[in-house]
Amino acid sequence: KKNSITSISIDRLSAKGFGVGTVQKTPQSQPTKAMIPCAIPGDEIVAEIGPKRKGSYLGKLLSISAPSSDRIEAVCRHAPVCGGCSLQYLKYEKQLFYKEAKIRELFTSLFSGSIDPILPAPLQWNYRNKMEYSFSQNKAGERFLGLMQAGTRGKVENLFECHLSPSWFLQVLSAVKNWWDSSKIAAFHELQNAGSLRTLTLREGKKTGHKMAMLTVSGNPDYALTKEQMSQFAKCVQEVLPEETSLSIFLRIHQAIRGQPTQFYEILLSGPDHIQEELDIVIGPYQKTYRFKISPTAFFQPNTMQAEKLYSQALAIAGMKKRKCVLDLYAGTATLGMVFAPFAEKVIAIELNPYAVFDAQVNQELNEVQNLQVHQGDVAQVLQDLKLQTPDLIVIDPPRIGLSPQAAEIIASLAPLEILYISCAPKEQARDCLFFKQAGYDIVSIQPVDQFPHTIHIENIILLKKR
Repeated sequence: KKNSITSISIDRLSAKGFGVGTVQKTPQSQPTKAMIPCAIPGDEIVAEIGPKRKGSYLGKLLSISAPSSDRIEAVCRHAPVCGGCSLQYLKYEKQLFYKEAKIRELFTSLFSGSIDPILPAPLQWNYRNKMEYSFSQNKAGERFLGLMQAGTRGKVENLFECHLSPSWFLQVLSAVKNWWDSSKIAAFHELQNAGSLRTLTLREGKKTGHKMAMLTVSGNPDYALTKEQMSQFAKCVQEVLPEETSLSIFLRIHQAIRGQPTQFYEILLSGPDHIQEELDIVIGPYQKTYRFKISPTAFFQPNTMQAEKLYSQALAIAGMKKRKCVLDLYAGTATLGMVFAPFAEKVIAIELNPYAVFDAQVNQELNEVQNLQVHQGDVAQVLQDLKLQTPDLIVIDPPRIGLSPQAAEIIASLAPLEILYISCAPKEQARDCLFFKQAGYDIVSIQPVDQFPHTIHIENIILLKKR
């Protein structure tokens, strides 16, 4: 069917950072929500309205009849199509305004107090310490290496600039694209389980200068890279960076066999088997520097500078009082556990990822933390196995899906005096806080943090206390 073209007034932002307005395709049809990438609240636009998906239309911005007073010029040439940072048309102070408003909307029924103003990011550009780029090619054989296009199902945009990451990321990206273009290696096609190249992940220690590149490939042996191809990949990355750079290069095999658990294998091609990063925790006169080892797949906050604010604020909100027992759940490399360790007799950290657990144990030694125990396994299962007494504080920083019902019930059954809940998914966090409220806890503090400027994402810190 031919798509219709219509004028729309944009009045809010979608969960993906698209402008949202209402359209009525025909006089007989019902007014329906339309989401338009690159549009912001206050814009009067003309858009091409595409097919309806899940009760709303996805449209394409054709022109701006009257721009919002909050609209600014995009910094990046890829802004009209790239899904990497959908809010760069919006003034930064307005980005903060909408993020704060989202937190108020989610928690107004759960918290009657005032929400603390969102913490802005000290760096609004070039702040990320990690990026993952995708390989793709179309039926005509054209090759793409970059980020997903906004509003598409897996279509990749070739990147020639990006202002979220350090400049060397783009240099390596270009070198890897040139290496790929000169080869006969195919991008991985998931439906056909054919081809080799899946993603390119780049990381750096902002404070240390350590760098890492990891090429993820298919586990299908029919498309395995040769030793020569692996060597050429490593060489193309090495040639971009100065010789004195601490550079780790990995190959990661992503093996997905139908009916079996997905497995990953890392092969070190060159350099150290990890990078290191530092975080400075500062609360008034209190200052402490931590150093962390980061393996290729271990989680670490992607914005180092703002992670320092996040963890410092989390400690300040919970209070720097001495506690007998603190639990750090979904601990990653046990960063939060170590931050709280000086203020606890004992800290117990639980993490599922075995690589992150290994890093946590190394980081514990690196930072001379004596009172930390690190356990590997599913949070709900390990908590059941440990049979702990009532802890003073449970710190939780779960994945984007939030807590499983089983984990939430076990946490509540432990009856901690306080729960410090950090989340990158406030909607799921609000759902879990409703459960804790029904289990006898009240929210006493809410602190949003802007970890990712120019994106819709919000980090949020909540402290709950037992009634």
